[in-house]
Amino acid sequence: MNKPMKPRILATALLFALSLFASSAIAQEAKPTEQVKEAKPAGPVTLRPKWEAGQTARYEFWSKTVKNEKALMLGKEQTKSTTYITDGTMTWTVDEVAEDGSAVCTLKLNNIKFTIGNGKDEPKIIDSQNLGGDQPVFDSLVTAMVSTPLKVSVNADGTIAGVEGVDAMNTAAGQEAVDAKLVPEEIDFMETASELATLIAAPASATPGQTWNAKNTWNHDSVIPGTDTLGEWDTNFSFASVSNIAGVPIATIKSKSTIDMKVDLSKLPERSPDVDVQINGATGRGEILFDLSRHETVARNDSMSYTANITISPPNDRIPPIKITVNETSQSQLLRIGEGAD
Repeated sequence: MNKPMKPRILATALLFALSLFASSAIAQEAKPTEQVKEAKPAGPVTLRPKWEAGQTARYEFWSKTVKNEKALMLGKEQTKSTTYITDGTMTWTVDEVAEDGSAVCTLKLNNIKFTIGNGKDEPKIIDSQNLGGDQPVFDSLVTAMVSTPLKVSVNADGTIAGVEGVDAMNTAAGQEAVDAKLVPEEIDFMETASELATLIAAPASATPGQTWNAKNTWNHDSVIPGTDTLGEWDTNFSFASVSNIAGVPIATIKSKSTIDMKVDLSKLPERSPDVDVQINGATGRGEILFDLSRHETVARNDSMSYTANITISPPNDRIPPIKITVNETSQSQLLRIGEGAD
């Protein structure tokens, strides 16, 4: 996981996802000119889960994060660029649906691959389908992630109430992975689930032009090693339009987020130098295609970026402060590739 499924993507990829969905998922027999048509719903629609027990969807996910760092120390400048790519597939199955519309679902990672590159050396690859053997702790991690299904509790409005199974994943990964904190936390999987079949905090009745807001706090990659970073997301969702794709109504939802990122420095060693962190311009944007017949996400594309300015002041005031700038951009794509189990 950068989180495993996170971050975001470009508008052109949305068009690709839409055309791929139209041609392969529900429009195989439709004429090209009939595949996508703008439509006005007869009345309000629901953007909330309206699922049936046994409903299953398979998704392909991809994310890319580029982190550029520049440090000025003793008059010398050093730069570093790291790229993190995560891709794979997962299955979302509805197990139970309560009378109030809430549900219990299973999230199952089928395969996952991490690719980490620095632009100089050969990328480091951790692949659940091609275990390397020379990195047993990482092999154990991805094996545990794909072999441990998670139970996800979904509220009637699409928000995620909780995720069970992370303890079992830790046990499967082994103590070395646990000690290194390699296994994602429950909050990470809650974020992942929030970006799968659901639209979080969706209104029960909506028409194009309608908007709503949702606030969430998610873990984020550590801006400074050894610290925790939380992002408080305030997201505005806008119901843009409804299109018919081979007779299936698809809602387009756009999102725009302001993000207040906070770095917890309390875990730094007691005698650490003074550290000041200023994070600016943390924003996110996204676009979601939502199947109004199955009430689940078809595709989504998101982007996120921020800049962090870090000043480290050594105890000896004769040594100038170290100044570090971090620019991070993330892109992600999710695409439904099938309905029902394999």
